[in-house]
Amino acid sequence: MNNTPQTASLRTIGLTGATGIGVGAMVGGGILALAGVAFAVSGPSAILAFALNGLIALVTALSFAEMAAANPQSGGTYTYAKKALTVQVAFGVGWVVWFASLVAAVLYALGFGAFASFALQQIPAGEVADLLQHRAVPVLLALGSLVFYGYKLTRTTGSGGRFANIAKLAVFAVLIAGGLAVMVQTPFSRITESVTPFFGGGFSGLIAAMGFTFIALQGFDLIASAAGEIKSPEKTIPKAMVGTLVIGLIIYIPLLFVMMTVGMQPGEGIMDASAANPETIIAIAAQNYLGAFGFWLVMVAGIFSMLSALQANLFAGSRIVLSMAKDRTLTHHLSEIDIRHGTPVRAILVTCGIVAVLILILPDVAAAGAASSLIFLITFALAHAVMMLMRKRTFGKSETFRVPWFPVLPVIGMVACIALALFQAVTVPSAGIISLIWLLIGSVLFASFFIKRARAIDASEQALDPDLVRLRGLNPLVLLPISNPANAESMVFVANALAPPVVGRVLLLSIVIPSEDQDNIHRQLGNNRDAFQFALKASFDSGLRPDALTTIASEPWAEIERVVKVHRCRSMLIGLSSFSDRHATF
Repeated sequence: MNNTPQTASLRTIGLTGATGIGVGAMVGGGILALAGVAFAVSGPSAILAFALNGLIALVTALSFAEMAAANPQSGGTYTYAKKALTVQVAFGVGWVVWFASLVAAVLYALGFGAFASFALQQIPAGEVADLLQHRAVPVLLALGSLVFYGYKLTRTTGSGGRFANIAKLAVFAVLIAGGLAVMVQTPFSRITESVTPFFGGGFSGLIAAMGFTFIALQGFDLIASAAGEIKSPEKTIPKAMVGTLVIGLIIYIPLLFVMMTVGMQPGEGIMDASAANPETIIAIAAQNYLGAFGFWLVMVAGIFSMLSALQANLFAGSRIVLSMAKDRTLTHHLSEIDIRHGTPVRAILVTCGIVAVLILILPDVAAAGAASSLIFLITFALAHAVMMLMRKRTFGKSETFRVPWFPVLPVIGMVACIALALFQAVTVPSAGIISLIWLLIGSVLFASFFIKRARAIDASEQALDPDLVRLRGLNPLVLLPISNPANAESMVFVANALAPPVVGRVLLLSIVIPSEDQDNIHRQLGNNRDAFQFALKASFDSGLRPDALTTIASEPWAEIERVVKVHRCRSMLIGLSSFSDRHATF
């Protein structure tokens, strides 16, 4: 990868900063909101579900790392899809990635509502305490947080949440250290009793737990979204992505083990306790071995983790809308930037509006987590497919990071993501139905309003960027009809200049028009022979390798049209002596 000085000067994020982006998005809200859901359906094997999800996420991170290192531009999956696929498919990918951020925002908004309402219920307040028990309270708190951060994002250009990272990691360190300190004083028989039976929900429960909680391993992909700002991306991005997952699993696995052992009262099982309080089981477990300090530590950390994750996903979602609107795969009105604050206000409002609707549709945190995981699994499967296409269409060896054991690892990752997504869609029908409805809405909108303008912009970018043609696996053919020896040499040079480097080709076409006049036939054949001779000689002298074709047709324009369709020519170069001349020289 070559960086110009101007490009390099824009890259300000090092390895620590890039890893911080992933850790900030991954660690916190997901496990606090969904650990209880996983324990409720699978029992102690939830810890295995997180570990297996970690393996799938690691394989997926490698695919993201290869694409981001070779194409260090901000935008993530949507940007890569624009490079490797057609504009129609790129819209579909962008539409799904946008929905992933939307549903993740729903998860964290509802997670905040659950944590905040549970915390308020612990404060005696007479009749108010009874009102706080109402099922609508978490939803209202979720909507309130959405309004607050939606307004905040219209007034600031930053995604926020940077200062929460150290605090969150410190909280988890205290929880794990405190649990381990208690564990060394706990009889081994009690610990083994806590993890028995290990597969409380059977194999189906294990897979269900994986589907519910996969969103907790999401976050490394945001590093790719910021690839345009990362220094030495070919080395930094792979290390940051793998480092993010390692840090996440180092926190998740010990924390889950502590919670299901010393975090439970004697005789109490993690599966039953989580079924009773799925959203707040981590806080309850922390209270069991750290007292009130542990409880409020988790509650405060959970509330702020949910809010920072909500803000990050609203920010990411609005920027995906902004990027798509600039590409005209969404209405261009959504790409307008507020002059005063420098923010895409309309994109933010549309994103927040859809999140509000989804908050009212999705019944609880578990359903939101299932929908979030389902959508991210789909986007990650698409990422694997795009990476394999890019690898196949890249000529020569690349000096940037490459996924080892290609294509075995990305195929395994893609199959795992698809299988888990299908299982999730069946297990939680509401997640599958909502996702299907979203895809249908996107298809109708794109086909009805955006496809023509998107194709025009796509064709323009393709004409200006030969690498785009190569990455899309195209083999563009420039048709050059010739019969005039005088301009054959110059025309073949122009045609080759128009053909994209490496992948472009030129087809020389000579058309002989039938005639009863033998002199006319001989004259045409002589002209075509001379034209081909000049054109081919000029090509060989310059190292060019055009194809040549001679046909017989009474109508030259109809024949040109036929050749264009048969050979799928993407462009044509003509030089007419006269538009009215039926025997025009090309």
